[in-house]
Formats: sequence, C-alpha cells, structure tokens
Amino acid sequence: MFKLKKVSVYNIPQLTKVAAILNACGKDMARKYNLHHWDNPYIKSFAIVCVCVLKNEVFLLYSDKSPVATFQIKVKNETLHFEKLGTLPSAAGQGIGSLCMKKIETIAQKRGCNKVVMEVYEPSQHAITFYEHKGYKSVGMVDTLKYREIKMEKSI
Repeated sequence: MFKLKKVSVYNIPQLTKVAAILNACGKDMARKYNLHHWDNPYIKSFAIVCVCVLKNEVFLLYSDKSPVATFQIKVKNETLHFEKLGTLPSAAGQGIGSLCMKKIETIAQKRGCNKVVMEVYEPSQHAITFYEHKGYKSVGMVDTLKYREIKMEKSI
C-alpha cells in the first residue's frame, strides 16, 4: 500500500528521508549512467532539500511505513512544475516512478492546472525516455549555471 505525504518545513526526520532518497538516487545514477549531477555528499543533499522545502512543496511516497520516493512541485498560473523526482535504487523497476507521475498529474488536475512541466538534465537519456513514455514532449532547452536541461511538458 502506497501513501503520499507532504513534507513539513519543520519536520527534520522527513527532510532527512528526502535527502537520503535523493542522495542514494544520485549515487546510483553516477554508478549506472556516469551522471554526476545529483552525486553529492549527504550533507549537501540535506542542505539542498532544506532550501527546496522553502520554495516548493516536497512529498514523500511511502510503501507501508518506508519512504521509497520523493518529488517536489510548485504551481504557477495554470502550470504545475515538478522537480527532483527520485526513487530509492532498491525500489527501482517496481513502477514507483510511474506511480509518482500519476500522483503529480492528479495533483495538477485537482489544482486546476492545464499542463505539467519539468526540466531534465540533457545527458539523462533514461529519464527522458521514461518521461516520453508518459506522454511528455520536449519543448526547448534551458541553460542553468552548470548544466543544459531539456524542458518537457504534457497537457492534462
């Protein structure tokens, strides 16, 4: 049984769980795909989560009582933006990423959004393919301070 919980700004145990998932996910992507954009020391992952929870809504997806995935959203006008979707490597291949995408799209619909958008690190072909299979299309490029990202979106 899966349950989605919104993380409170002041809930340190939940913030540490988010950081742990993103940190494990980053190390896994570095190992599997030679992608190091999320491969940070744990303390940096935790600091990033603490900053992100101030500007985004952060969620944890639990399987029974264990957190297995996380993502962040922000609604702007009629568009839901999401980022930092991460699944524990030990839970990979079990449909959890797909379940997170369904939850994100359901939240978007409930909040009156007409599309969902995200930016994907350009070399992350596995992620791009995943999102394309979910109906997302590339709509442009975004340059950040360190990376080039593909902007993807889906009308809902």
